Amino acid sequence: MGMIFRKKSLRCLLTAAVILLTMSSCKKFSGEVTVPAYIHIDRIDVVRQSHNAPSNEEGFYTSDIDVVELVCYFEGDASETRLGAYELPCTVPVLRHGKMKYLTVNAAVKQDGVSGTHIAYPFYQPIQLEDVDLVADDTVFLGTYDEARGDYRLTTSYYSKGSRLKVLAECFFEPTSFATCFDSNVVWVMGDPAGACTGQGYGKIHVPDTAKIFTFGFTDSTEFDPANSRILYMELEYKTDFPLYIHMLGFSTTQNSTITSKSVMCINPKKQWNKMYVNLGRTWSQFNFRTPIALYFQVVNEEGIEGDILIDNIKVITTT
Repeated sequence: MGMIFRKKSLRCLLTAAVILLTMSSCKKFSGEVTVPAYIHIDRIDVVRQSHNAPSNEEGFYTSDIDVVELVCYFEGDASETRLGAYELPCTVPVLRHGKMKYLTVNAAVKQDGVSGTHIAYPFYQPIQLEDVDLVADDTVFLGTYDEARGDYRLTTSYYSKGSRLKVLAECFFEPTSFATCFDSNVVWVMGDPAGACTGQGYGKIHVPDTAKIFTFGFTDSTEFDPANSRILYMELEYKTDFPLYIHMLGFSTTQNSTITSKSVMCINPKKQWNKMYVNLGRTWSQFNFRTPIALYFQVVNEEGIEGDILIDNIKVITTT
């Protein structure tokens, strides 16, 4: 997937040595090679598959991939070599020349918006490039050149719906969506592409200054039952004037026990659109992975201010 481009690199050996010493995530190959070859990656976009795609809505494919994990294999080696994890854009030195049989690129994201918790996102398919030719002091640019942006673009896709992906709920606030899975506190703003994260619309929640506690969420009829999987994520894009708390609601011990609310995380205020990958599985484990569960958001407005929360491109997904 993607194309490979090459450009001569004018780097001195001293600079290369410094890079190699400082990048502890790079595994050194055995051998006498001292002049590295380089692999460069600018960005990764998520695109719709042509077959069995999870959704027809473009909002499903928004992403914030800012780290890659690289694994390569050379013919004749006993095993794969993990090159490490790197923030995008990145130029990765490799102390090995010749042709890689394949290079696997795993797209990683900030779990719960925290930079220190990057994970290879389990719903994105790995990108595998074959026959990557490495030459000493030369740079291989991975991807297809985007003239409009002036960089190289790799692409990945979600796993196909039904194969490793199950969509429990989604809302993109588009005219083609026809319905929302949120309660009446979320007003559907239509025909405002300038204000939307993507597309034509978004959800708006107005918090009045008289509301000390303000709650909104998915409708009562929306239940998330991830079946046998324990991997559960919510993706959303948002702007908020308030700290926004995410809660999970479910049975504490058995289906006949008391319904209990547990906190998932708090989202900090953001004036610009921001994408978040929220791990719900850890909180769900506190319910011993019982189903069904429900999700809701809460604002604690102790200062009595007036403000808004905007949301877009929300989905709750699990593996099958």
